[in-house]
Amino acid sequence: MYVNVKLSNTYHEAKDKILKEIEPYRISSEGELLPEVEVTTMKKEWKSALSKTYDDIINIKFRALNPDFYNMLKYSSGMLGDVNIKKRMFGSLILESNSGLKIVFDENDFAFKGEGIYANKSIQISKDKSIDDSEIEAIIELYKMGNSVQEIKNPEYELMMDGVKVYKPNKMFSWDYLAGYQDIKDAIRDTIILPLKNSKVFDDITKGTRKKVESNRPKAVLFEGPPGTGKTTSARIIAGDINAPLVYVPLESIMTKWYGESERNLARIFENCKAMGNTVMFLDEIESLGASRDGNTHEATRRVLSVLLRKIDGFEVNDKTILIGATNRKNDLDAALLSRFDRSLYFRIPNDLERKAIFGNYAKHLENPELEILASQSNNLSGRNIKDVCEDAERRWASKIIRKEVDKKELPNTEEYIGALKSRASEIEFSKEVKS
Repeated sequence: MYVNVKLSNTYHEAKDKILKEIEPYRISSEGELLPEVEVTTMKKEWKSALSKTYDDIINIKFRALNPDFYNMLKYSSGMLGDVNIKKRMFGSLILESNSGLKIVFDENDFAFKGEGIYANKSIQISKDKSIDDSEIEAIIELYKMGNSVQEIKNPEYELMMDGVKVYKPNKMFSWDYLAGYQDIKDAIRDTIILPLKNSKVFDDITKGTRKKVESNRPKAVLFEGPPGTGKTTSARIIAGDINAPLVYVPLESIMTKWYGESERNLARIFENCKAMGNTVMFLDEIESLGASRDGNTHEATRRVLSVLLRKIDGFEVNDKTILIGATNRKNDLDAALLSRFDRSLYFRIPNDLERKAIFGNYAKHLENPELEILASQSNNLSGRNIKDVCEDAERRWASKIIRKEVDKKELPNTEEYIGALKSRASEIEFSKEVKS
Protein backbone atom coordinates (compact mmCIF):
# COMPACT_ATOMS: atom_id res chain seq x y z
CA MET A 1 0.00 0.00 0.00
CA TYR A 2 1.52 3.33 -1.06
CA VAL A 3 0.58 6.69 0.38
CA ASN A 4 1.81 10.19 -0.31
CA VAL A 5 3.51 10.94 2.98
CA LYS A 6 2.14 14.01 4.72
CA LEU A 7 4.38 15.20 7.50
CA SER A 8 1.94 17.35 9.47
CA ASN A 9 -1.31 15.56 10.27
CA THR A 10 -2.78 17.38 13.26
CA TYR A 11 -4.78 15.58 15.94
CA HIS A 12 -8.11 15.98 14.16
CA GLU A 13 -6.67 15.01 10.75
CA ALA A 14 -4.97 11.95 12.23
CA LYS A 15 -8.11 10.91 14.11
CA ASP A 16 -10.30 11.16 11.01
CA LYS A 17 -7.87 9.18 8.87
CA ILE A 18 -7.29 6.41 11.41
CA LEU A 19 -10.97 5.86 12.21
CA LYS A 20 -11.94 5.99 8.54
CA GLU A 21 -9.28 3.49 7.46
CA ILE A 22 -9.85 1.02 10.30
CA GLU A 23 -13.67 0.96 10.22
CA PRO A 24 -13.93 -1.44 7.23
CA TYR A 25 -11.78 -3.98 9.10
CA ARG A 26 -13.79 -4.00 12.34
CA ILE A 27 -16.07 -6.84 11.22
CA SER A 28 -14.43 -10.23 11.86
CA SER A 29 -14.83 -13.26 9.60
CA GLU A 30 -17.47 -14.52 12.05
CA GLY A 31 -19.41 -11.28 11.75
CA GLU A 32 -18.43 -10.02 15.21
CA LEU A 33 -17.55 -6.40 15.84
CA LEU A 34 -13.85 -6.00 16.68
CA PRO A 35 -12.51 -3.51 19.28
CA GLU A 36 -12.90 0.21 18.83
CA VAL A 37 -9.92 2.49 18.40
CA GLU A 38 -9.58 5.37 20.83
CA VAL A 39 -7.93 8.49 19.39
CA THR A 40 -7.41 11.18 21.99
CA THR A 41 -5.14 14.13 22.65
CA MET A 42 -3.42 15.36 25.76
CA LYS A 43 -1.04 18.10 26.75
CA LYS A 44 2.61 17.51 27.54
CA GLU A 45 4.06 20.16 29.82
CA TRP A 46 7.57 21.50 29.25
CA LYS A 47 8.94 23.62 32.09
CA SER A 48 11.70 26.14 31.62
CA ALA A 49 13.19 28.80 33.82
CA LEU A 50 10.95 31.48 32.33
CA SER A 51 7.68 29.84 31.40
CA LYS A 52 5.68 26.70 30.76
CA THR A 53 4.87 25.49 27.27
CA TYR A 54 2.60 22.68 26.14
CA ASP A 55 2.72 20.29 23.20
CA ASP A 56 -0.23 18.27 21.95
CA ILE A 57 0.28 14.51 22.17
CA ILE A 58 -1.74 12.36 19.79
CA ASN A 59 -2.68 9.14 21.55
CA ILE A 60 -4.10 6.03 19.81
CA LYS A 61 -5.13 2.96 21.76
CA PHE A 62 -6.95 -0.29 20.99
CA ARG A 63 -7.47 -3.70 22.48
CA ALA A 64 -5.57 -6.62 20.89
CA LEU A 65 -7.64 -9.81 20.86
CA ASN A 66 -5.04 -12.00 19.14
CA PRO A 67 -1.68 -10.30 19.63
CA ASP A 68 1.57 -11.67 18.27
CA PHE A 69 3.85 -9.08 19.80
CA TYR A 70 7.00 -10.62 18.30
CA ASN A 71 5.80 -10.25 14.70
CA MET A 72 4.30 -6.85 15.50
CA LEU A 73 7.70 -5.75 16.78
CA LYS A 74 9.35 -6.99 13.55
CA TYR A 75 6.75 -5.15 11.50
CA SER A 76 7.22 -1.92 13.49
CA SER A 77 10.97 -2.04 12.85
CA GLY A 78 10.46 -2.65 9.13
CA MET A 79 7.83 0.05 8.67
CA LEU A 80 9.18 2.77 10.96
CA GLY A 81 12.93 2.19 10.70
CA ASP A 82 15.12 1.74 13.76
CA VAL A 83 13.17 1.44 16.99
CA ASN A 84 14.61 1.45 20.48
CA ILE A 85 13.32 -0.69 23.34
CA LYS A 86 12.88 1.85 26.09
CA LYS A 87 11.87 -0.43 28.97
CA ARG A 88 9.93 -3.53 29.91
CA MET A 89 7.93 -3.57 33.12
CA PHE A 90 4.62 -4.93 34.38
CA GLY A 91 4.25 -6.88 31.14
CA SER A 92 4.74 -3.82 28.91
CA LEU A 93 7.18 -3.46 26.05
CA ILE A 94 7.77 0.16 25.07
CA LEU A 95 9.33 1.03 21.73
CA GLU A 96 10.22 4.42 20.31
CA SER A 97 11.11 5.24 16.72
CA ASN A 98 13.64 7.88 15.69
CA SER A 99 10.73 10.14 14.72
CA GLY A 100 9.42 10.08 18.32
CA LEU A 101 6.55 7.65 17.75
CA LYS A 102 6.08 5.55 20.91
CA ILE A 103 4.45 2.10 20.80
CA VAL A 104 3.40 0.30 23.98
CA PHE A 105 2.58 -3.40 23.78
CA ASP A 106 0.76 -4.01 27.06
CA GLU A 107 0.20 -7.57 28.31
CA ASN A 108 -1.85 -6.44 31.31
CA ASP A 109 -3.82 -3.27 30.61
CA PHE A 110 -6.33 -2.93 33.43
CA ALA A 111 -8.13 -0.13 31.61
CA PHE A 112 -9.76 -2.86 29.53
CA LYS A 113 -12.16 -5.12 31.43
CA GLY A 114 -13.30 -8.38 29.92
CA GLU A 115 -13.15 -12.13 29.95
CA GLY A 116 -10.59 -14.51 28.50
CA ILE A 117 -6.82 -14.71 28.28
CA TYR A 118 -6.48 -11.69 25.96
CA ALA A 119 -9.00 -9.47 27.72
CA ASN A 120 -6.46 -6.98 29.05
CA LYS A 121 -3.93 -6.89 26.21
CA SER A 122 -3.66 -3.59 24.37
CA ILE A 123 -1.54 -1.50 22.02
CA GLN A 124 -1.04 2.21 22.56
CA ILE A 125 0.70 4.57 20.15
CA SER A 126 1.53 8.20 20.89
CA LYS A 127 3.49 11.06 19.38
CA ASP A 128 4.01 14.75 20.10
CA LYS A 129 2.37 17.42 17.93
CA SER A 130 1.77 15.61 14.62
CA ILE A 131 1.85 12.26 12.88
CA ASP A 132 2.60 11.48 9.24
CA ASP A 133 0.78 9.21 6.82
CA SER A 134 3.36 6.40 6.94
CA GLU A 135 2.93 6.24 10.72
CA ILE A 136 -0.86 6.17 10.32
CA GLU A 137 -0.41 3.29 7.87
CA ALA A 138 1.69 1.45 10.48
CA ILE A 139 -1.00 1.98 13.14
CA ILE A 140 -3.66 0.52 10.87
CA GLU A 141 -1.49 -2.52 10.11
CA LEU A 142 -0.81 -3.06 13.84
CA TYR A 143 -4.56 -3.02 14.50
CA LYS A 144 -5.12 -5.60 11.78
CA MET A 145 -2.30 -7.80 13.07
CA GLY A 146 -3.38 -7.51 16.71
CA ASN A 147 -6.92 -8.55 15.92
CA SER A 148 -6.27 -11.10 13.16
CA VAL A 149 -8.34 -9.03 10.76
CA GLN A 150 -6.69 -10.63 7.77
CA GLU A 151 -3.60 -12.61 6.94
CA ILE A 152 -1.25 -10.06 5.43
CA LYS A 153 0.51 -11.57 2.49
CA ASN A 154 1.94 -9.06 0.07
CA PRO A 155 5.52 -8.68 -1.15
CA GLU A 156 6.02 -5.17 0.20
CA TYR A 157 4.96 -6.25 3.67
CA GLU A 158 7.19 -9.34 3.51
CA LEU A 159 10.17 -7.19 2.46
CA MET A 160 9.63 -4.80 5.35
CA MET A 161 9.40 -7.76 7.73
CA ASP A 162 12.87 -8.76 6.49
CA GLY A 163 14.29 -5.31 7.26
CA VAL A 164 14.27 -4.16 3.63
CA LYS A 165 13.34 -0.54 2.95
CA VAL A 166 10.74 0.13 0.25
CA TYR A 167 10.79 3.76 -0.87
CA LYS A 168 7.87 5.09 -2.86
CA PRO A 169 8.69 6.95 -6.10
CA ASN A 170 9.63 10.48 -5.08
CA LYS A 171 9.84 13.22 -7.69
CA MET A 172 11.82 15.35 -5.22
CA PHE A 173 14.82 13.23 -6.18
CA SER A 174 15.36 14.72 -9.63
CA TRP A 175 18.71 15.02 -11.39
CA ASP A 176 19.02 18.57 -10.05
CA TYR A 177 19.18 17.05 -6.55
CA LEU A 178 22.55 15.46 -7.45
CA ALA A 179 24.92 18.30 -8.27
CA GLY A 180 27.67 17.72 -10.82
CA TYR A 181 28.44 14.26 -12.24
CA GLN A 182 27.09 15.17 -15.68
CA ASP A 183 28.92 12.27 -17.36
CA ILE A 184 27.39 9.78 -14.90
CA LYS A 185 23.92 11.30 -15.38
CA ASP A 186 24.24 11.03 -19.17
CA ALA A 187 25.38 7.41 -18.93
CA ILE A 188 22.48 6.51 -16.62
CA ARG A 189 19.95 8.17 -18.92
CA ASP A 190 21.31 6.43 -22.02
CA THR A 191 21.92 2.94 -20.62
CA ILE A 192 19.26 2.60 -17.91
CA ILE A 193 16.40 5.09 -18.06
CA LEU A 194 15.84 5.29 -21.82
CA PRO A 195 15.72 1.48 -22.24
CA LEU A 196 13.29 1.18 -19.33
CA LYS A 197 11.01 3.99 -20.53
CA ASN A 198 11.21 3.15 -24.25
CA SER A 199 11.45 -0.63 -24.21
CA LYS A 200 9.70 -1.13 -27.56
CA VAL A 201 12.38 0.79 -29.47
CA PHE A 202 15.11 -1.40 -28.02
CA ASP A 203 13.13 -4.62 -28.51
CA ASP A 204 12.36 -3.75 -32.16
CA ILE A 205 16.10 -3.44 -32.85
CA THR A 206 16.86 -6.90 -31.46
CA LYS A 207 14.05 -8.40 -33.54
CA GLY A 208 15.88 -7.21 -36.65
CA THR A 209 19.43 -8.03 -35.54
CA ARG A 210 19.28 -11.34 -33.67
CA LYS A 211 18.43 -14.87 -34.71
CA LYS A 212 17.02 -15.51 -31.24
CA VAL A 213 14.84 -12.64 -30.08
CA GLU A 214 15.83 -11.54 -26.58
CA SER A 215 16.01 -8.28 -24.68
CA ASN A 216 19.05 -6.02 -24.86
CA ARG A 217 17.80 -3.88 -22.01
CA PRO A 218 19.96 -3.90 -18.84
CA LYS A 219 18.79 -6.05 -15.95
CA ALA A 220 21.78 -5.48 -13.64
CA VAL A 221 24.08 -2.46 -13.30
CA LEU A 222 27.01 -1.95 -10.91
CA PHE A 223 27.60 1.40 -9.20
CA GLU A 224 31.15 1.61 -7.89
CA GLY A 225 33.08 4.34 -6.15
CA PRO A 226 34.01 5.80 -2.75
CA PRO A 227 31.34 6.28 -0.07
CA GLY A 228 29.23 9.42 -0.28
CA THR A 229 29.55 9.98 -4.01
CA GLY A 230 25.88 9.64 -4.96
CA LYS A 231 25.32 5.94 -5.67
CA THR A 232 22.24 5.52 -3.46
CA THR A 233 20.90 8.95 -4.44
CA SER A 234 21.19 8.05 -8.13
CA ALA A 235 19.20 4.86 -7.50
CA ARG A 236 16.42 6.92 -5.89
CA ILE A 237 16.46 9.33 -8.84
CA ILE A 238 16.14 6.44 -11.30
CA ALA A 239 13.20 5.03 -9.32
CA GLY A 240 11.45 8.41 -9.35
CA ASP A 241 12.14 8.91 -13.06
CA ILE A 242 10.58 5.58 -14.08
CA ASN A 243 7.87 5.82 -11.37
CA ALA A 244 8.81 2.58 -9.61
CA PRO A 245 9.51 1.90 -5.92
CA LEU A 246 13.13 1.61 -4.79
CA VAL A 247 13.75 -1.60 -2.83
CA TYR A 248 16.83 -0.84 -0.72
CA VAL A 249 18.42 -4.07 0.55
CA PRO A 250 20.95 -3.45 3.35
CA LEU A 251 23.48 -6.14 4.19
CA GLU A 252 22.01 -6.81 7.63
CA SER A 253 18.68 -7.83 6.10
CA ILE A 254 20.43 -10.81 4.50
CA MET A 255 23.36 -11.98 6.61
CA THR A 256 22.79 -13.94 9.84
CA LYS A 257 24.87 -16.29 11.99
CA TRP A 258 22.47 -19.20 11.47
CA TYR A 259 23.38 -21.93 9.02
CA GLY A 260 21.53 -21.60 5.73
CA GLU A 261 19.47 -18.58 6.84
CA SER A 262 21.41 -15.97 4.84
CA GLU A 263 20.82 -17.82 1.57
CA ARG A 264 17.11 -18.19 2.34
CA ASN A 265 16.86 -14.48 3.23
CA LEU A 266 18.46 -13.46 -0.07
CA ALA A 267 16.30 -15.82 -2.12
CA ARG A 268 13.13 -14.62 -0.38
CA ILE A 269 14.00 -10.95 -1.02
CA PHE A 270 14.52 -11.63 -4.73
CA GLU A 271 11.23 -13.50 -4.95
CA ASN A 272 9.32 -10.69 -3.25
CA CYS A 273 10.92 -8.08 -5.52
CA LYS A 274 9.90 -10.18 -8.50
CA ALA A 275 6.35 -10.43 -7.13
CA MET A 276 6.17 -6.62 -6.74
CA GLY A 277 6.67 -6.16 -10.46
CA ASN A 278 8.12 -2.79 -11.48
CA THR A 279 10.96 -2.10 -9.06
CA VAL A 280 14.47 -0.77 -8.74
CA MET A 281 16.25 -3.29 -6.50
CA PHE A 282 19.31 -1.80 -4.81
CA LEU A 283 21.85 -4.19 -3.21
CA ASP A 284 24.20 -2.18 -1.02
CA GLU A 285 27.70 -3.40 -0.07
CA ILE A 286 27.41 -6.14 -2.65
CA GLU A 287 31.07 -7.07 -2.15
CA SER A 288 30.04 -8.63 1.19
CA LEU A 289 27.67 -10.96 -0.68
CA GLY A 290 29.81 -11.64 -3.72
CA ALA A 291 33.43 -11.72 -2.59
CA SER A 292 35.94 -13.49 -4.80
CA ARG A 293 35.88 -17.28 -4.33
CA ASP A 294 39.48 -17.90 -3.38
CA GLY A 295 40.83 -20.38 -0.87
CA ASN A 296 40.10 -18.08 2.08
CA THR A 297 36.39 -17.61 1.37
CA HIS A 298 34.08 -18.90 4.07
CA GLU A 299 31.65 -21.64 3.08
CA ALA A 300 28.64 -19.49 4.04
CA THR A 301 29.86 -16.69 1.74
CA ARG A 302 30.21 -19.17 -1.11
CA ARG A 303 26.64 -20.36 -0.62
CA VAL A 304 25.27 -16.79 -0.56
CA LEU A 305 27.21 -15.93 -3.73
CA SER A 306 25.84 -19.04 -5.44
CA VAL A 307 22.27 -17.93 -4.66
CA LEU A 308 23.03 -14.37 -5.81
CA LEU A 309 24.37 -15.58 -9.17
CA ARG A 310 21.36 -17.81 -9.78
CA LYS A 311 18.90 -15.08 -8.86
CA ILE A 312 20.54 -12.49 -11.11
CA ASP A 313 20.47 -14.99 -13.98
CA GLY A 314 16.76 -15.54 -13.35
CA PHE A 315 15.95 -11.88 -12.79
CA GLU A 316 13.38 -11.28 -15.49
CA VAL A 317 13.56 -8.06 -17.44
CA ASN A 318 10.29 -6.20 -17.80
CA ASP A 319 9.47 -2.62 -18.68
CA LYS A 320 10.56 -1.11 -15.38
CA THR A 321 12.65 -3.60 -13.43
CA ILE A 322 16.38 -3.37 -12.78
CA LEU A 323 18.92 -4.57 -10.22
CA ILE A 324 21.58 -2.12 -9.04
CA GLY A 325 24.55 -3.30 -7.00
CA ALA A 326 26.70 -0.80 -5.10
CA THR A 327 30.28 -1.25 -3.95
CA ASN A 328 33.36 0.74 -3.03
CA ARG A 329 35.58 -2.34 -3.45
CA LYS A 330 35.03 -3.61 -6.98
CA ASN A 331 38.32 -5.54 -6.96
CA ASP A 332 36.95 -7.76 -4.19
CA LEU A 333 34.01 -8.95 -6.31
CA ASP A 334 33.94 -12.44 -7.75
CA ALA A 335 34.62 -12.56 -11.50
CA ALA A 336 31.43 -14.51 -12.17
CA LEU A 337 29.39 -11.87 -10.36
CA LEU A 338 31.07 -9.03 -12.28
CA SER A 339 30.17 -10.74 -15.55
CA ARG A 340 26.47 -10.63 -14.60
CA PHE A 341 26.38 -6.82 -14.69
CA ASP A 342 25.47 -5.28 -18.03
CA ARG A 343 27.25 -2.02 -17.18
CA SER A 344 29.55 -0.66 -14.48
CA LEU A 345 29.48 3.06 -13.65
CA TYR A 346 32.19 4.70 -11.55
CA PHE A 347 31.20 7.47 -9.12
CA ARG A 348 34.41 9.40 -8.50
CA ILE A 349 35.27 12.05 -5.92
CA PRO A 350 33.87 15.34 -7.35
CA ASN A 351 36.15 17.82 -9.12
CA ASP A 352 36.34 21.58 -8.47
CA LEU A 353 33.31 22.52 -10.58
CA GLU A 354 31.25 19.69 -9.09
CA ARG A 355 32.20 20.64 -5.54
CA LYS A 356 31.16 24.21 -6.28
CA ALA A 357 27.79 22.96 -7.54
CA ILE A 358 27.35 20.78 -4.43
CA PHE A 359 28.13 23.71 -2.15
CA GLY A 360 25.60 25.70 -4.20
CA ASN A 361 22.93 23.16 -3.27
CA TYR A 362 23.61 23.49 0.46
CA ALA A 363 24.65 27.15 0.66
CA LYS A 364 22.52 28.83 -2.00
CA HIS A 365 22.83 32.25 -0.32
CA LEU A 366 26.56 32.48 -1.12
CA GLU A 367 27.83 34.21 -4.28
CA ASN A 368 29.83 32.46 -7.01
CA PRO A 369 33.24 33.76 -5.84
CA GLU A 370 32.51 32.48 -2.32
CA LEU A 371 31.44 29.08 -3.63
CA GLU A 372 34.65 28.90 -5.67
CA ILE A 373 36.69 29.53 -2.53
CA LEU A 374 34.93 26.69 -0.72
CA ALA A 375 35.40 24.39 -3.72
CA SER A 376 39.12 25.14 -3.85
CA GLN A 377 39.52 24.30 -0.15
CA SER A 378 37.61 21.00 -0.23
CA ASN A 379 39.85 18.76 -2.32
CA ASN A 380 39.16 15.02 -1.98
CA LEU A 381 35.84 15.52 -0.19
CA SER A 382 32.83 13.54 -1.37
CA GLY A 383 29.36 14.98 -1.84
CA ARG A 384 28.32 13.54 1.52
CA ASN A 385 31.40 15.10 3.16
CA ILE A 386 30.42 18.50 1.76
CA LYS A 387 26.87 18.09 3.03
CA ASP A 388 28.28 17.27 6.49
CA VAL A 389 30.48 20.39 6.36
CA CYS A 390 27.51 22.60 5.47
CA GLU A 391 25.38 21.09 8.23
CA ASP A 392 28.22 21.71 10.70
CA ALA A 393 28.45 25.36 9.58
CA GLU A 394 24.67 25.77 10.03
CA ARG A 395 24.81 24.33 13.56
CA ARG A 396 27.72 26.59 14.50
CA TRP A 397 25.81 29.60 13.17
CA ALA A 398 22.67 28.63 15.07
CA SER A 399 24.72 28.49 18.28
CA LYS A 400 26.03 32.00 17.59
CA ILE A 401 22.47 33.26 17.08
CA ILE A 402 21.40 31.72 20.39
CA ARG A 403 24.38 33.33 22.14
CA LYS A 404 23.45 36.64 20.41
CA GLU A 405 26.85 36.86 18.73
CA VAL A 406 25.28 37.45 15.30
CA ASP A 407 22.01 38.83 13.99
CA LYS A 408 19.33 36.13 13.75
CA LYS A 409 18.30 37.48 10.34
CA GLU A 410 21.73 36.72 8.87
CA LEU A 411 22.79 33.41 7.33
CA PRO A 412 26.16 31.66 7.74
CA ASN A 413 28.99 33.52 6.02
CA THR A 414 31.91 32.13 4.06
CA GLU A 415 34.20 32.16 7.09
CA GLU A 416 31.79 29.86 8.94
CA TYR A 417 31.96 27.29 6.14
CA ILE A 418 35.75 27.61 5.94
CA GLY A 419 35.91 26.99 9.70
CA ALA A 420 33.78 23.87 9.28
CA LEU A 421 36.06 22.72 6.43
CA LYS A 422 39.16 23.14 8.60
CA SER A 423 37.49 21.23 11.41
CA ARG A 424 36.66 18.44 8.97
CA ALA A 425 40.26 18.35 7.73
CA SER A 426 41.51 18.06 11.32
CA GLU A 427 39.16 15.15 11.98
CA ILE A 428 40.42 13.34 8.86
CA GLU A 429 44.06 13.86 9.85
CA PHE A 430 43.36 12.63 13.39
CA SER A 431 41.62 9.56 11.98
CA LYS A 432 44.65 8.81 9.79
CA GLU A 433 46.98 9.11 12.79
CA VAL A 434 44.84 6.74 14.84
CA LYS A 435 44.76 4.14 12.04
CA SER A 436 48.53 4.36 11.51
